[in-house]
Amino acid sequence: MFFAVDVAPWEPGDWPKAYATSPYMSTNSWVFFRFLVLLFFVGHFVAHLVTYWPGEQFTYFIYLSRWTIACEVVQECIYFLLAFWGSVLVENGLKVKIHMALKCMVLPTCLLSSGLYWAFSPFLPPPYISAAMHGGDVIVIHLSFFLGRFPYAFNKCGYILLWAGSYSIFTVLHFLLKIGTDDSAPCAEYPLNESPVYADIDWHHPKHTALLAFGGALVATPLLGGLYTGLTMLRDRCDNSAKVMREATLLPQEENVKLQSGPHPSDQLKCGLNCGV
Repeated sequence: MFFAVDVAPWEPGDWPKAYATSPYMSTNSWVFFRFLVLLFFVGHFVAHLVTYWPGEQFTYFIYLSRWTIACEVVQECIYFLLAFWGSVLVENGLKVKIHMALKCMVLPTCLLSSGLYWAFSPFLPPPYISAAMHGGDVIVIHLSFFLGRFPYAFNKCGYILLWAGSYSIFTVLHFLLKIGTDDSAPCAEYPLNESPVYADIDWHHPKHTALLAFGGALVATPLLGGLYTGLTMLRDRCDNSAKVMREATLLPQEENVKLQSGPHPSDQLKCGLNCGV
């Protein structure tokens, strides 16, 4: 129920309209915009990795924000490919489902991850590359969300819980395997190899940490799921052409032809996917 991968309110075969169109630009412009977004994420991720890997090595990937960044890059790669394939009507139903799950993880959690970084990081103000990956990513992803037609719904909020649960399990393994942190983030209470990733997620105190992780996941999942469901509804209320496109899909063929031949401003009905305003 909470792990849906459909493109509702679009019909399953209409996924290109959800992925390859925008109410504010033509399909070709939207594909180019998706390419620019992909360049932003890949370029900044590589720069961030080059900057911090020499000092942190494999501990680079122990932080929640780094998990979020890596997932953002992967889902933006798939998003660009789906936008391109959708623009030329190439069938990729499986990749749509994979991206749906990734996007429904990243969209809410990038906001949470960046918020926690700015609230609790001891390294503020951060250098540009860190600010771009802990705030710039949120701006770009949400700009993309409001300019596009990605169909988020409350029945997909389970992916937030999956994301939180996965990272919680990792922190337990991090503690049991004594991975610790790098020299740049020493902990006064414990040896380096027993230092927790975050001070508040300390499995030396299992009851407190388990309650925090469990309670946080239970509260954040419906809260963020409801927030983005509401934002999606508000965004779609401003998108009259999408409503007409969906209705045209459900009409009998004869009425659909009449509707498409009528004087409607949406190029997406007249020319398939190409939409411009």
